[in-house]
Amino acid sequence: MGVPFLGICLGLQVLFKSSEEAGQLQGLNLLPGIVSALPPTVKLPHMGWNQVAKKRESSLLADIDARAYFYFAHSYAALDEHGAAAATCSHGAEFTAVIEHKNIYAVQFHPEKSGDPGARVLQNFLRLAA
Repeated sequence: MGVPFLGICLGLQVLFKSSEEAGQLQGLNLLPGIVSALPPTVKLPHMGWNQVAKKRESSLLADIDARAYFYFAHSYAALDEHGAAAATCSHGAEFTAVIEHKNIYAVQFHPEKSGDPGARVLQNFLRLAA
């Protein structure tokens, strides 16, 4: 299955084929789809606290209250067109907030800036990687 990998923010975005942010560059193409700009109808960048909604069981979100807030700072996101998301968030559009696929784990938010819930995400990943 491979060595566990945790991508954070841009580290999630590079897992996809490409991004509108830098169309001339290719992503790692480990997941289908492209990263798109969040809608201009909302304040950008999406910077601040927001909640995530689980789409399926998530090892990264284990033992974290469903009402927990995480810190986001981004203007581009992977829209969940292919069902890769373990959890999503919404800021003008629903986008992928947590990915768990084989040995690939990734979050769009910044766990290191997300207080206790973010620390739990990092602890959960370390437990998976041990």
